[in-house]
Amino acid sequence: MNIVSLFAGCGGLDLGFERAGFNVKWANEFDNTIHDTYRYNHPETTLNTSDIRDLDVSDIPDCDGIIGGPPCQSWSVGGKCLGIEDERGKLVYDYIRIVKGKQPKFFIMENVPGMVTPRHFESFQSFLDLFREAGYRLKYELMDAQDFKIPQERLRLIIVGIRNDLENEFFFPPHQTTEKITLDRAIGDLIKKPKPYKDEEVIESDMDILNNEYYAGDYDKKYMARNRVRGWDEVSFTIQAKAMNAPIHPSAPKMVYVSQDKRIFAPGREHLYRRLSVRECARIQTFPDTFNFIYKNIKDGYKMIGNAVPPRLAYYLALSIKQCLINNQSVGKKVVENVLVGYVKSDADFEIVNTKRVYYIRGGNRPGAMQFGQVSKPIQLLLLHRQNRKELYILQTGIAEKCSKNTLTDLGFHPRGDEYWMYTIKEHVSDSILIDKIVKTANQLSVYPQIIGISN
Repeated sequence: MNIVSLFAGCGGLDLGFERAGFNVKWANEFDNTIHDTYRYNHPETTLNTSDIRDLDVSDIPDCDGIIGGPPCQSWSVGGKCLGIEDERGKLVYDYIRIVKGKQPKFFIMENVPGMVTPRHFESFQSFLDLFREAGYRLKYELMDAQDFKIPQERLRLIIVGIRNDLENEFFFPPHQTTEKITLDRAIGDLIKKPKPYKDEEVIESDMDILNNEYYAGDYDKKYMARNRVRGWDEVSFTIQAKAMNAPIHPSAPKMVYVSQDKRIFAPGREHLYRRLSVRECARIQTFPDTFNFIYKNIKDGYKMIGNAVPPRLAYYLALSIKQCLINNQSVGKKVVENVLVGYVKSDADFEIVNTKRVYYIRGGNRPGAMQFGQVSKPIQLLLLHRQNRKELYILQTGIAEKCSKNTLTDLGFHPRGDEYWMYTIKEHVSDSILIDKIVKTANQLSVYPQIIGISN
């Protein structure tokens, strides 16, 4: 299947799709500090370097899918949050324009979670409406990279569109691990000391470890406002696009609290503090060591890595897209049942589910929440689990109804949020073979709700 990549950056999203067997035939990236890196690492892809606003739909080859992440700075809570008031924020419309004109079977758009905050949610909904008018049914989810074997906290908004004439349901990939990948596992073997750079031109000399250098510029007051050190047994902070915001290497002690807005390096141990190197950041983003970031200014290296989608996350998304399209094309193989896999907090909650015949999920825009309308077809089955206990149910209608916190409290639950959706249960099912099939399809039982398809 042929892919077009928009706002390609250095190609993290592209790399994940390539590993899953897709052919990224054409990509667009306007930033000239990235072009050499993209061409070196994606030699089989045609790179277009035009401003996307100047591209006509006819300039872009036909394709099975379009992937990409329009600039996120306009939506980031760490920035000015100007949204579509910022010229960069308006580039989402060009992404939509091209999807509408090319009509691929699917698209994936990635961005920061700030896009679904209350300040920008109206704009976000307008984007969804435009995608629907273009002929796509949509799902979106906040995905945390650390749930997919990626050693960092990295929350990202993923929007997936499937063209309306394709009948199959897309399912987001289930969490791949409950055991987090630590910094020790990710970068513990990189023991060769990296070279410091500030504003001088980078001279590539260490051929044993590509990009083995780090930014040694000053730290600003905002950086020193909180701890920037994660230990060897933890996952990293989010890898950001600005060199000055790169986390500190885990060999340093945690920063010392002075006041609410001030931390300092441990007195007498200041020499232990340095930012993660470009290669260490690339490892944490799951780029292979053979992926060469080409730059003269070290800040451009951090920028490319920090703006990228982790290739491993892209890979799991690509596998889910592939499964959706394969199921749709295969004769005699189609998804016949949608299954909601959920987690029950306590045995007491399990008893309420069994007696009241209801199960609720938390809504809203947060990891693990499920937005109404995420499933275009009703859910037939519900599998609930707690520790080694698994119970399977047939749902009454398979359509969730919005309910209040008070309604759930009256039933005996102990909800802690504000927005919920409730399913009504028809009957309990004792079918160990089907339960095993669901568990196998889900890969594992996650603590968050997930929806999977069971094929005949």
